[in-house]
Amino acid sequence: MSGPERPMRILHVVEAMATGVGRHVLDLSEGGLQAGHAPAVIYSPTREDEVCRSGRARLKDVNFHAVPMRRAPGPWDIAATLQVRKLVKQTGPFDVIHGHSSKGGMLARLAGIGNNSAIVYTPHAISTQDPMLGPAKRLVFGAGERALAWLTDRIIAVSSAECEHIVGLGIPREKLVVIPNGVAPATGPTRREARMALGLAEDELAIGFVGRLSRQKALDVLIAAFAPVAQANAKARLVVIGDGEESAVARQQAEHLGCSRQVIWLGAVDARPRYPAFDLFAQPSRYEGFSYAVLEAASHGVAVLTTDVGGSREAIADGVSGLIVPAGAPDAFAAALVALAADPHRLAAMGRAAREGMGSVDGRQRMIDATLAVYDDLLTSRSEVRK
Repeated sequence: MSGPERPMRILHVVEAMATGVGRHVLDLSEGGLQAGHAPAVIYSPTREDEVCRSGRARLKDVNFHAVPMRRAPGPWDIAATLQVRKLVKQTGPFDVIHGHSSKGGMLARLAGIGNNSAIVYTPHAISTQDPMLGPAKRLVFGAGERALAWLTDRIIAVSSAECEHIVGLGIPREKLVVIPNGVAPATGPTRREARMALGLAEDELAIGFVGRLSRQKALDVLIAAFAPVAQANAKARLVVIGDGEESAVARQQAEHLGCSRQVIWLGAVDARPRYPAFDLFAQPSRYEGFSYAVLEAASHGVAVLTTDVGGSREAIADGVSGLIVPAGAPDAFAAALVALAADPHRLAAMGRAAREGMGSVDGRQRMIDATLAVYDDLLTSRSEVRK
């Protein structure tokens, strides 16, 4: 048999085996297995969280290969590229090589040179979306993305907003397809069970945050917004799930603003059993592709306050299932947080709307099926050309 009618050998290349990107790779790997394909993963052990580590251990039929990579670009990328190319040669051939995020995407595309693999790239919030990026870096990174696009058969944007940004860089629209991130219908503990596990009383207001503690996720904006809420309501709690380079700074900020005793730091644990405990999920990200955390919160029936980035408007109906404020407007975010925190009835109504808005569709499976269909289309096209 030929083309997509036979099982595909699929290689995922990822540097950040953590948070949403790592989860996306694990979902695609597991979904590929269940569809009868043979997935493998090259990942960096230097940035892996416990959730993804346990996910790797569960997927015993997926071949995982560790290659040290650094997030920042530099001369060390030469060694990483050579190692990835060596592994591709040793463990291949692969029908599809799929790179994830900027570093994984670059290494995957360079590793694909000279192979007959279909090359796919998912940026997961392409680097030039970062509003904090300086003009020089923006110019260099944009030129790099345009150059690497010539080595790419298909670029998967995880939201319509990300797709339009990529087209704006000068990358041909015909190379792009939008496949939104998706989560399975919510399961897990009840609200009461989840709150008991966190030591939260029923009358306490729980505001949740889930994400890497980085400048991108803007936890500094959330802590500054939470301080007046904590001062007005002694029963308000901010539950922070995640870890990262901004962890120490965030804790110092909470101390300085006098709200540290009302902040619960859980670290990089699996957030899914904790969402039902929240009254409000707050994410003030400076940029996103399509946040898994927002989708998870909504699926668990939690009202969402987020910024107008990435797929926010594809997940949340502004004013109905949550509030969406402009990115880079900390005062607007703080005002929205204060207003929502003072209105438990509105939070409850928004939470119900959020759950209803997610519907009964398995978004995770939809994302897996759509991605496998992209692979199929590429291999079918190649097979037809060869005929």
